[in-house]
Amino acid sequence: MVHRNRVAAFTLVELLVVIAIIGVLVGLLLPGVQMVREAARRSSCQNNLKQLGLAVQMYHDSMGRIPPGRAGDGFLTWPVFIMPYVEQEALQNDLDLKAKYANQNPQLITTGIPVMFCPTRRDPGSVSDFEMKGEPRGSVGDYAGNAGTEKYFYNLGWADFVGDADGVFNSGLRSENPVLANRLTGGGVGRYRMSDVHDGLTTTIFLGEKAVSTYGELQPGGWGDGSIYNGEEPGTAMRLGGPGFAIARTIRIEGPGPGTIPVFGSYHPGVCNFVMGDGSVQSLEAMMSEETLRRLCSRDDGVYVELK
Repeated sequence: MVHRNRVAAFTLVELLVVIAIIGVLVGLLLPGVQMVREAARRSSCQNNLKQLGLAVQMYHDSMGRIPPGRAGDGFLTWPVFIMPYVEQEALQNDLDLKAKYANQNPQLITTGIPVMFCPTRRDPGSVSDFEMKGEPRGSVGDYAGNAGTEKYFYNLGWADFVGDADGVFNSGLRSENPVLANRLTGGGVGRYRMSDVHDGLTTTIFLGEKAVSTYGELQPGGWGDGSIYNGEEPGTAMRLGGPGFAIARTIRIEGPGPGTIPVFGSYHPGVCNFVMGDGSVQSLEAMMSEETLRRLCSRDDGVYVELK
């Protein structure tokens, strides 16, 4: 007589039940994992802004001015001027600070500054798809200088090379940055000193995450995501805040794009990171009032803002 041993095994129904349970558990765990990863990325972004804020302070200590948003029309921008203070002195030495962006070494301007990239949005090394006037493609960046409020938007004071503005990072004045034979005759002089921030460094935005639409990533002009070194388009390196210029509440901004309406914004859910004049980093709610944002972006409106 032959004895057969029965081997225990899952039935098809039991197997399907186990698979379903595993699927439910993964579904419950995945949002938690994503939240932890985003928290780490947000912390890294805040650290980037901290480093940039310190670099601006060191630049000011050395040069006596806050760097210009752009030295002149088509010339280089503030990220280039602070390079020695973010471990990029060698790159700055290879660039020609008196020449326009279009006349720089094309290979050099594709070199990114790691602290200029928010890890929630993209990785270091991203370059623009093209530039508006046919210049070489260049490294993009996720942070912009505070150029002020809507008060000076329509008369172009925030972006022009004459007149006044109520921001911190603005185009350099033509009188202090004369151009001869298509070259700056000076080294690129910013408009303001720390002492010009009359509302206090602790409650005045210096730099923040700039809005970039998923529809126009890596595109210059109206989308404001061209090379961060190119001073051709002011909305690439400078942004405004206040009535009509709220923090972007979505990453899918429709045209005319955040470069045409130059606002701050981030890919972090519900918040946007900023560094103030004293070097402190603030995560401001995307839903904050436009009036409060205006007060934080104006360096001299005389209105105190209490930040939690």
